[in-house]
Amino acid sequence: MDQQSPHQTASDDDEPTVTGWRQILGAPYGLRLLAISAGIGLHAFNEVAIAPVLPIALEALGGIAYLPFVYAAFFAFVIVGGLSASPLRRRFGARLALSGAGIIYLVGILIQFSALNAPMLLAGRVAQGLADGWIVALSYSLIADLFPPKLVPRIFAVEAVLWAAAAVLGPFAGGLTVQHVGWRAALAVSVPVVALFFIVMPFALPKEKRAEKPATPHRLIPPRLFTVSSTVGCGSWLLFLMMCAQSVSTVFLAYTLHHRLGLVPVKVGLVLITLSMSWSVAAIPIGGIDNLAIRQRIMRLGPLLQICGAALVSTGLYTLILPLVLVGQVFNGVGFAMAFASASHAVIEDADPEHRMTTSALLPSLETSGFVFGSSVIGGLASLLGAQSLLAAQTPTAAIFYLWGASACLSGLAFLAAKGVTVKLRQD
Repeated sequence: MDQQSPHQTASDDDEPTVTGWRQILGAPYGLRLLAISAGIGLHAFNEVAIAPVLPIALEALGGIAYLPFVYAAFFAFVIVGGLSASPLRRRFGARLALSGAGIIYLVGILIQFSALNAPMLLAGRVAQGLADGWIVALSYSLIADLFPPKLVPRIFAVEAVLWAAAAVLGPFAGGLTVQHVGWRAALAVSVPVVALFFIVMPFALPKEKRAEKPATPHRLIPPRLFTVSSTVGCGSWLLFLMMCAQSVSTVFLAYTLHHRLGLVPVKVGLVLITLSMSWSVAAIPIGGIDNLAIRQRIMRLGPLLQICGAALVSTGLYTLILPLVLVGQVFNGVGFAMAFASASHAVIEDADPEHRMTTSALLPSLETSGFVFGSSVIGGLASLLGAQSLLAAQTPTAAIFYLWGASACLSGLAFLAAKGVTVKLRQD
């Protein structure tokens, strides 16, 4: 447990009564929200802005064969950063830990910018992934400490908007920089976000006293995670499985849209961001619902909407009807918005007080792990089916239904997990 819980600062009697969205933007929560958003936004922006740049950079360095390893290494070290973020905060405090992570992030950018070969670029991406994992995990771990419980769903709603903005602006910024300045500059496109992070963080985060000995031994995996008898366990399964289910569209949708429907890259990009935009638009009104029972019912319906989304996307791809794909993407985004904030909030609230920081910090790694696992499982299924060549063919193929059907099955498991999640406010 933190040696001095900043949550006490967020709930002291001298702070304003928490009633809604206005309090988030006012003192003292507005600056805290900006700091948290800078950390989470850095992760979101970095993940999507570099995607169109890496193939070009590796081709220029003569190492395009390294492309899958660069992606895998980045995500692997994001997870490593998430697992090690809590002991880092316990040992050094949030300010110092975040400052160190920010410096390592900049070192990673410098290594990539000056890369002479593909292995050097890979090394920079590893450093950036580790720092990225620390920053986003530490930012998540601070949410329950810096904001009263009633504001937490709104904080997650704001972060959903942030992800949508990153999904739109990131590839645009990366691609534009490559085109007009070059791939080296494009690899450093997140520097302005890092600058905002360093400017805001010292003023937004309260000072933490570090005890010589932690109150409880640190556990990399907090208790009850991935059990089936608690909100922490079922909530972690819900988030993990929904990300698994979404990975099929992330991996195969762009490829299929381009080859089967003949869409040019710009139009493919517009279809892809439909999910993020619908998630963002739906997250704000859902995050503003204060009635816990209503939020719980909405959360439990989220995976069902994701199943409908998978059915619509696959049918649209099979029949070459683009509007069905678009509606399916909207369903997927809204379904994720229905579940994400409430499930994350429920897991944080239900966590044991001495393990709440660790549990909160693990949420982004949990989601990343879900994406990696889902990509591996569905990617393996695609290899068994020979789906890549089948999806590129002009004739209809049942492989579409197998892949998105696997996604629907994962969403069905997520629906079962959602039944064990209870949305409540902690009493400690």
